[in-house]
Amino acid sequence: MAADRTGGPWGAVVMAAGAGRRMGGVPKALLRREGEPLLLRQIRLLHECGVAHVAVALGHHAPRLAPVLAQAQAGRLPGSARLHWAVNPEPDAGPGGSLRCGLALLPQPLAGVLVVLGDQPLLQLQDVRAVMQAWQARGAGIELVVPVHAGQPGHPLALGQAVRTAVMQAPAGQGVREWRRAHAGQVQLLDCGHIRCTADVDTPGDVERLQREHGVQLHW
Repeated sequence: MAADRTGGPWGAVVMAAGAGRRMGGVPKALLRREGEPLLLRQIRLLHECGVAHVAVALGHHAPRLAPVLAQAQAGRLPGSARLHWAVNPEPDAGPGGSLRCGLALLPQPLAGVLVVLGDQPLLQLQDVRAVMQAWQARGAGIELVVPVHAGQPGHPLALGQAVRTAVMQAPAGQGVREWRRAHAGQVQLLDCGHIRCTADVDTPGDVERLQREHGVQLHW
């Protein structure tokens, strides 16, 4: 039997700690769609979906990304009053460490926590809302909602206190992926029917493909 759990504020962690090596060692989150850096686009989408608290996990490119976030705060980007960021000192140790940096900035309790990538250029409001709604109406025992397309898991993820606590206590190098493998029965897959939740940009070829196949232009 599904349970409706709609009360309380939401939080989110935006993952932006990677080195972008396959992109030439540049911060992918600063690619712009329609003039807006992808990092700020993600934060805006979260705010428009009603997410109250947003934490950004930085790493390799923190010296370039942190000023963008600070400028967004100074310019009063919607939702920036509750925008925080932290730097993972060991971003190559795996995404779990970066996620822990972000989760540590979020208050408790929360209705749910979204985990979003900083380089998802196709993500739309309805995609974020669909994951939030699936979490609110999840079945008993479900602790993680994962959007999928063509068998490929995507983002945003939605998780609650059980997974949050497990990730915070996990050994270095481990995170949601390892928890999911060990608790398959507590994971709900959300079939997207599209690639928006699974499409990110790792290479210049990905940028070209987005324009060719989806008409989305990204610029530095």
